[in-house]
Amino acid sequence: MADSSYDYFFTGPHDESRRLVDHVAGSLGFRLEQMPNGSTKASRGDLTKTLFLGVLAGKSFHVTLWLQYFVDDAGRLVVRLSRDLGTGLVKGGALGAARSQEAFAELAHALGRASTGGQLDPGAQPGGSAQA
Repeated sequence: MADSSYDYFFTGPHDESRRLVDHVAGSLGFRLEQMPNGSTKASRGDLTKTLFLGVLAGKSFHVTLWLQYFVDDAGRLVVRLSRDLGTGLVKGGALGAARSQEAFAELAHALGRASTGGQLDPGAQPGGSAQA
């Protein structure tokens, strides 16, 4: 099964790194909503269409991903991109799960590409584990 989270480690200023992550997600069509617990809900698509049409909603298929921000022991900003493995399946069956995985991979790869210039420590880590 595909990984359900990736950790990105930023060594630059935390505010700039967070703005970069938010910009990348927004440029892929994700609407960002700050949650009371400090995480960011990134969603795109139309939930109503998805609930009525399932995977037939096409490009309007609703996807929700999560961005969590925290600082590790080395003072680096850690950005955890995660998803709920079951919601795509519930919304659209196996094809819905595949669409959710595609959106997750698209954002994960875009974050990797956007983090040039030495701001991202080499290699984001899948699986939500922190670098030592």
